[in-house]
Amino acid sequence: MARLRAKHLPHRVIVQPFDGDGAEGDIWGDERADRPAYVEQKTRLRVDRRSTSPTSGQEITSTTFVVMLPDDDTAPRSRVTVWAGTPRERTAEVIDSAFFDYRGTPSHVELYLE
Repeated sequence: MARLRAKHLPHRVIVQPFDGDGAEGDIWGDERADRPAYVEQKTRLRVDRRSTSPTSGQEITSTTFVVMLPDDDTAPRSRVTVWAGTPRERTAEVIDSAFFDYRGTPSHVELYLE
């Protein structure tokens, strides 16, 4: 299986996985810091996959595109911090994600952030 390697991903992000809904609201898991990633500030139209979002299923604008290793598969509604420690630092929810695992190509995860 071809695999994307951390050395190919020049950026680092912080991921806080969405664990579900609780009696007092949303529940997020422990932060996974310093995760290898490739980050682009790029506007794209995506379908909102967050199941409880008021816009779920509608096309919305994603302003950040992130590529990560397959081990970092991240579900919609998780929080991702990009550009940590810089003036561009921001935390946003994942509105859509895709897992790519095809023979002969580099396996990876693509995240689209709000």
